Amino acid sequence: MSPSKRSKKNAPFGKSTGFKLLGIGKQEAIKYFFGGNATLAVVLIFLIVGFLVFHAWNFLPQYKKSLTLYRLSGQEFTDYASDQLRAQKELSSLASQVPAYELKHRLGALYDLEAVHSNFKNKAQKKLLAERKELQRALSNLENTLAKQPPVQADVATAKARVAAATDALKTRSGDILGAIRYADLDNKSLVTDAKYLADIRASVSENIITGKTTGFIKDIRAIEAGETAKIRALPHLQQLEKAHQLLLAPQKPFAAYLEKYRLIASDNKGQAETPSTAAERKEAQLTKARLATTEQQRKIDLIKAERILTETPDYDRLNQALYDSLDAHLEVQQQLVEQTRIALAALPKASEFDGPKAGSRIEKINTLGEKFFGTVEAKRHNMESWSHQTPVGYGQALSGFFMGTEWVSNSSWQDFYGVLPLLAGSCLVALVAILLAVPFAVGGAIYVNRLSSPFEQRWIKPIIEFIGAIPSIVMAFLGVVVVGALIQEHTQNPLLSWIPSFPVEQDKTILTAGILLALMSIPTVFTLAEDALNNVPKAYKEAALALGSTDLQTVFRVIFPSCASGIIAAVLLGFGRIIGETMVVLLVMGGRIAIPDSISDPAHSMTGIMAQEIGEVEQGSLHWSALFMVGLLLFVIALTLNYAAQTILKKLSKHS
Repeated sequence: MSPSKRSKKNAPFGKSTGFKLLGIGKQEAIKYFFGGNATLAVVLIFLIVGFLVFHAWNFLPQYKKSLTLYRLSGQEFTDYASDQLRAQKELSSLASQVPAYELKHRLGALYDLEAVHSNFKNKAQKKLLAERKELQRALSNLENTLAKQPPVQADVATAKARVAAATDALKTRSGDILGAIRYADLDNKSLVTDAKYLADIRASVSENIITGKTTGFIKDIRAIEAGETAKIRALPHLQQLEKAHQLLLAPQKPFAAYLEKYRLIASDNKGQAETPSTAAERKEAQLTKARLATTEQQRKIDLIKAERILTETPDYDRLNQALYDSLDAHLEVQQQLVEQTRIALAALPKASEFDGPKAGSRIEKINTLGEKFFGTVEAKRHNMESWSHQTPVGYGQALSGFFMGTEWVSNSSWQDFYGVLPLLAGSCLVALVAILLAVPFAVGGAIYVNRLSSPFEQRWIKPIIEFIGAIPSIVMAFLGVVVVGALIQEHTQNPLLSWIPSFPVEQDKTILTAGILLALMSIPTVFTLAEDALNNVPKAYKEAALALGSTDLQTVFRVIFPSCASGIIAAVLLGFGRIIGETMVVLLVMGGRIAIPDSISDPAHSMTGIMAQEIGEVEQGSLHWSALFMVGLLLFVIALTLNYAAQTILKKLSKHS
């Protein structure tokens, strides 16, 4: 091939001839335009990374300084003891929950009857405002008429007639409204109901709205419930549980008294330590004020105030001596805590003795945590014995505290902690739930639309799926708050679903609710990219398979799908990246609890959610500000890694094709 032909072939926009400006023609302008866009994208990525790094740069020095003060003041020492009590209180809290779950299971609808009655009443009252106000006015008018001396009998009769008419109107209207309310209309879908109580509830609510007094139905229900509750609580295993619960509570009071005493000392130490840490800045500000004083007298006053600001470092050895001396007192309350807890756990009834599955699961959890409790106590005691306020806090400890910390506590009067682990766990778990739900529908839909559907189905299915991507995330979040969460809470109460892990769901804002909505939002992304991967498979593969006698399904799953598997994996990774960066849904629907979740039915928080929730209330340049940018930097790295992995897989697929 001649050089002229090669150059013409390599110039996709035609030969660079004609008008030129500064030596740049049409061909060069187009090339520079598209090349400039790519360069701009790279520059933007570096700018974003630089922006995040710039604001997150001071986090480690600031957090190291905060943890150093935390150690010097002795707060770290007292928190080791606090961890012991917290672990024991978790056991007693679980033990206190067991009787309620057992009662609810055994009493059934009777347990929630008053709550259902109250819910019906609230719903009816909202629609009876006019009738209730008219009855109140009629009663007030009758009272005023009777108060006259002497009362006019004709006016009294008229007032009574008005009261009777208003009462009848309210009764009729309330009957109509209550007749339309069903158990399905309850706000709390986890309430247990029974059809045999429905008519009595409606009649009782109507009577209560009219008279404002507790009805006979409610009084009877309370009496029956009290009697049944007494019988259930008298059962041997519940009596045994109550004794174990009291044993767990007994050592908490002396241990808490020990903690209160030495936490006050540590808190006072912190106050004294914080004073010199800001003394230099405060003294300089006071001296500046003295220089700017308008009178000599004011200047002298400001200079005196500046001299009074203490800049000397406190004597931490002296301040913390009381904490070192408290080890014997701590050992005494710790031994009491351990011995009483061991006796309580030994006295605990077996999970199999409880009829309620939730009650039994709480007993099993107490036993599991009880085994860990003694190891926790021993480890924390060892930390207290080996603790020294003089041990320096390194950058490694600050970094591990961020990535491995399980607490995110800001604006605390005690100590701020910035551990990203519960936020990372929440983000990853909800993304995993979403992608597991989305992939079968998205990939399956792409395969069907691309390879198996008719032209008519393709014209309708594909646009509808892609239209989901146009729905704003805030609308999806509202849908989750109002509809999806309530539906999950309602339908998971079915005993037939109790075998599914994490069911029944007790709250409407959970990881599962957010995961379902994020799955819906990610389906268009995965669907479109998976279909593109299917389109990259050469038609010859399909024709060869069909020629060998394969059916359409065999061709799809044995030939086409394996050929584009890497492209589909890339689609899933990009969908995962889309999910993990979502904000509004996880902020409004996940529940906002900062803790490592045990299951998908728990509320949780996410990295994007915490940033959106707190960034507007944080002082710029503070430790909290830098911590949020550290979270943003981590999120950016995760998303960038997922996208890079997906692009790498797609590139390999292109080479293969």
